[in-house]
Amino acid sequence: MKKILTLLAGIFLLMNSMIAQPPPPPDGPGNEKIEALKIGFITKRLNLTPEESQKFWPVYNQYEAEKKQIRQTTIGTVKELKEDGDFTNAEAEQAIAKHIEFKSRDLDLTKKYVLEFKKILPATKVAKLITAEEQFKKMLMKQAQQGGPKPNGQGGKPWKGQGK
Repeated sequence: MKKILTLLAGIFLLMNSMIAQPPPPPDGPGNEKIEALKIGFITKRLNLTPEESQKFWPVYNQYEAEKKQIRQTTIGTVKELKEDGDFTNAEAEQAIAKHIEFKSRDLDLTKKYVLEFKKILPATKVAKLITAEEQFKKMLMKQAQQGGPKPNGQGGKPWKGQGK
């Protein structure tokens, strides 16, 4: 009974912290469902207490927003290059430089936020966060490749808003 009350309190606090944050604009259909799956996945893997959830999610949301900004500003110019990979030497050099810039900025951001997360969570949970993010990406890719789970094992993508 105590676990159920703690879980309900955690969900309540999580919802309150999410309501206080302006939602990021969706990138495409189903993005909100993917984000909800990710929140549940990370919360479960980290076994966050209600107090930890209340402090963690606003910081994590800011981290995700900054990570998205880096992706858009550094990788966006690479996407402008030809899709078929038929680059000139100068275009290839530009793509390589932008890729390295992206990786460097992403690493700097990760270092910055690991320090922030460690102010909120014990190091064990911060380490679990890193692995949970990777596990979530792998799970999402696997489900996308397999058509994802559907009720009664029929496949499908949980973020595609089935039944509408």
